Amino acid sequence: MQINMIGSGWRHTADFAKERPDGIHGMQLIVVRSKARICMGGREYRVGSNTAFIVESCFPHSIYADGEEYTDDFIRFDIEDDDSDFLDALGIEYNVPIAPDSDAASKLIAVCAEIYAANKPEKNESLKHIMRAIFTEIKSCFDPTVRSRHTHYDIEMDSIRRQIYDAPADDWNIPQIAERLSMSVSHFQRLYKLRFGIPCTKDIITGRMELAKQLLSGSDKTVSEIAEECGFTDYAHFSRVFKKYACVSPANYRKNKEQD
Repeated sequence: MQINMIGSGWRHTADFAKERPDGIHGMQLIVVRSKARICMGGREYRVGSNTAFIVESCFPHSIYADGEEYTDDFIRFDIEDDDSDFLDALGIEYNVPIAPDSDAASKLIAVCAEIYAANKPEKNESLKHIMRAIFTEIKSCFDPTVRSRHTHYDIEMDSIRRQIYDAPADDWNIPQIAERLSMSVSHFQRLYKLRFGIPCTKDIITGRMELAKQLLSGSDKTVSEIAEECGFTDYAHFSRVFKKYACVSPANYRKNKEQD
């Protein structure tokens, strides 16, 4: 992680407002140290002291003081080659409030700020290690042994999954689903898998294949008609996917069901 800007204990007046409709380039870690009103995408949060947000690059957000002086710590940074795997492995949720159980993150940001301002040849290496320590500290809030894996998106996720299984042949487009929920594609995919244990794309395929099995065993429609009704415009593709799912071709599946 390459730090671009850092602040520790920055203070602003009680009428402070910072609106970023296009977000900023690069990721941010913000630790709010006062009451505040934070808008992330289409969601608003009223938070208290010691609330952290990890904000994705270019994600729309706004920060407002909430009746008192606004104070925060922040780090703006770019992701380097091995950082994505590290952050994904932690399973931390982005663009939502996180409530650390201590002020350790703020203390580590203060250390980062001091090193960042120094003119030392090895400072970048030190900063990378401390940044990882900060995120590891925040990660403990999402450790399943400490906290439930439920998120405030659960209702929306459950609704999306029901819609997929109710109408699996619809043109389910992951970027469009993510946009509907005001989140990035990667964040949506991470939360969906966190909620259900499988990727959304796999649920879409499963829904379509279960529909195909019902139609093959309970209707007189041709296999080509069933393929189209299940959302496939290419019969050969449908046949390959079905055989991988059911271990037999659509025609043989129907034949086996007729013999049962």
